[in-house]
Amino acid sequence: MLIIVAHGSHDPSWRASVESVAESLQADFGTESLQLAYMDCAPPTLDDVVSEAVRKGELRIRVLPLFLANEGHVDRDIRPTVEKVRAGHPSAEIDLLPAVGLHRFFREMLAKIVIDESE
Repeated sequence: MLIIVAHGSHDPSWRASVESVAESLQADFGTESLQLAYMDCAPPTLDDVVSEAVRKGELRIRVLPLFLANEGHVDRDIRPTVEKVRAGHPSAEIDLLPAVGLHRFFREMLAKIVIDESE
């Protein structure tokens, strides 16, 4: 299972845009394979999603921060949350992946957008 963690917001329209992306991915990969959690300001939290996944028998969980860099929220907020969630679910293997902005495919996508917008 993959859990995408976004910042979160009290603004429903902000959450709607992130949830739209997650729903699109769920349509491709299935709701059991991909879930969305928020770091702050809105449910579900990472702990909520992991707890439900483990309850359903999911024991291999990867957490993908929907952030551009690890510095800041990922290192300061998400990493400690993952460690806390790991301690609460010792039967599950929970891996924190690097922020999405560090992935080579993200950089390739940005380059394609720049090229497309400059034409």
